[in-house]
Amino acid sequence: MGRRKRKQVVYRRVRSLPKVFTCPKCGHKTVKAKKHAKEEKVEVICGHCSVSQLVDKNDLTEPVDAFGDFIDIYYKDQEYARLTAREEKLWEKKQYTELTLVYSFLADNANINAKKAHEEYEKNKDPQDLEQAEMWRATAAKYVENEESVRQQLDSGVFVDATIENIYEEAEDNPYDEGEAKAAEKPKRRANIEEILGDTGFLEF
Repeated sequence: MGRRKRKQVVYRRVRSLPKVFTCPKCGHKTVKAKKHAKEEKVEVICGHCSVSQLVDKNDLTEPVDAFGDFIDIYYKDQEYARLTAREEKLWEKKQYTELTLVYSFLADNANINAKKAHEEYEKNKDPQDLEQAEMWRATAAKYVENEESVRQQLDSGVFVDATIENIYEEAEDNPYDEGEAKAAEKPKRRANIEEILGDTGFLEF
């Protein structure tokens, strides 16, 4: 008599959630999320360059969730710094039309920060959050006023864009450089957002 065929068992590898991530500032895979049972915040910190950020947590928050919030905040802050540096460059180059666009983006960024700070105040009733919300609202209003002023000057002919071959320099001053001393080891280049999101430790579970 023939033997019965055994059913082939397929073993699937179960991936665990990652706990170490690539730092967007220094490029090292040394970012961890520190959760504390009695606190409502998670500290996301890089063990190499020490960049850190407190993010909100709830009962379902995992390190990968905290890291995702950290990335959102990090690149939003960098975009604000880049735009403020761009504002100065455009004044120097007398590129007023693009300057109005930059003021518009800065106003949107400030309004987002104001909304987030107010949400924090509604949740925690911390007076500092309310102060932050008011500060960002005033900042947004200032950028809107600047945009309208420059646009009026352009319409009236007081401001005229300078004619230059290329208003985008290949290498402008880096607004994020903090003038830190060089580390003894050869530093890695900063990671960009595509590398962060492509990190298997970030996306693959």
